[in-house]
Amino acid sequence: MVCVVSFDLEGTLVDMTFGDMVWNVGLPRLYALKKGLDFDEARRIVLGEYARVGEDRVEWYDIHYWFRLFDLSGNPQRLMDAYRGYIRLFPDVVEALERLGRRYQLIIVTNSNRLFVDVLAQPVIRYFDHVFSTTSDFGLLKKNPDAYRRVCMALGIEPSEMVHVGDRVLDDFESPRSVGVNAYFLDRQDACTCVPVQYKVRSLHELVGLLT
Repeated sequence: MVCVVSFDLEGTLVDMTFGDMVWNVGLPRLYALKKGLDFDEARRIVLGEYARVGEDRVEWYDIHYWFRLFDLSGNPQRLMDAYRGYIRLFPDVVEALERLGRRYQLIIVTNSNRLFVDVLAQPVIRYFDHVFSTTSDFGLLKKNPDAYRRVCMALGIEPSEMVHVGDRVLDDFESPRSVGVNAYFLDRQDACTCVPVQYKVRSLHELVGLLT
């Protein structure tokens, strides 16, 4: 019996605009000011460092790590607050959360760092009972199935009692399913052919239909 519905955050509940602005505009601007560089040169250096570290490492998601690496002054919180206006919910989110929240416990499971999550999830935080940052809370990426095991342990449930939905095949579909979570891949563009059709949804409205 499913009692928990879990959502990825970026690409599932909110689009990538806020993240793009923070990582690809805001942080390079701070680096440009620090080093006396023009923006394009600073951005080239910063993005090069992102690529060198790579998103397979926990540090990649930690804005404090990047402030330390680039020796930036100021507060990461202020940087993110400056871009709050770029947080964009997908149009199906609020209705889906309202309907599912009547029947299930709702949670977020994301790779994003806790500080980042606290800003990005703010427009919908009232719908959620728990928010898990796997990198901050467990030191794990979602591609590691242990992240989902840890979430289930924290909630006191079996993996089979949880549904998870997200937009990344490995992180949000293959990894949770490998430990028994009922996972669905959110394919808003209906472009992925590597996930069986019975495990794909094109919108959160479709997920609501499956679960209600």
